[in-house]
Amino acid sequence: MKKIVFPSMILFIILFTGCSTKGSLVLKEGYKFENNPKINVDKITNDTSKVYEHNIEEFMKEALFEELKNNELLVSGNEAKIDLQVSILDYQEGNAFKRWLLPGWGATVLKVEATLKENNDVIATSKIDSNIAAGGGYTIGAWKYVYTGVAKKLISDIKEEYAKK
Repeated sequence: MKKIVFPSMILFIILFTGCSTKGSLVLKEGYKFENNPKINVDKITNDTSKVYEHNIEEFMKEALFEELKNNELLVSGNEAKIDLQVSILDYQEGNAFKRWLLPGWGATVLKVEATLKENNDVIATSKIDSNIAAGGGYTIGAWKYVYTGVAKKLISDIKEEYAKK
C-alpha cells in the first residue's frame, strides 16, 4: 500500500503546484486609490532584448484591456486618471510536453514590472512573476494564457489596495 500512496502523493503535488503567479504592488507613501480608479493602458514594452514569434506586447495589452474592462476600471485617453505602463522583463514560451516529462523543464515564464502614474507622477509599482513549471496536456497554450494570469494578479492587487479605505 505504501508503494502506491507515496508516488501518488508526489504526482498529486507536482500536478497541482505547477503554476504560480506572485507579485507585489507598492504604493507611493501616503497615496490611496479612489474607489474604482479609471486606468488607461498607456505603454507596453518588450525589455527582454529578444524578438519572439508572437507579439508579446500585444498579448499583454489585450489581457490588461480585458481584465480592466471586466472590473470596470478601463478608460482611454483624456478620461483616464491613471496611466499604466508595463515592461516585460522576461518571457519564455515553454513547452507542455517537456513540463509533462520533467517538471521545471519547458517552463512558461513571464516577468513584468508595472508602473502606475497619475499626472506623470509614479503612484505605484508592481513586479509580477508567473511561472508554469509543471503539468502536461492541461497546460497546452500556457504561452498565451500566462498573460491573463499576470493581468488578473495586477488588477487584483489594485482592487485590494483601494478596498483598504
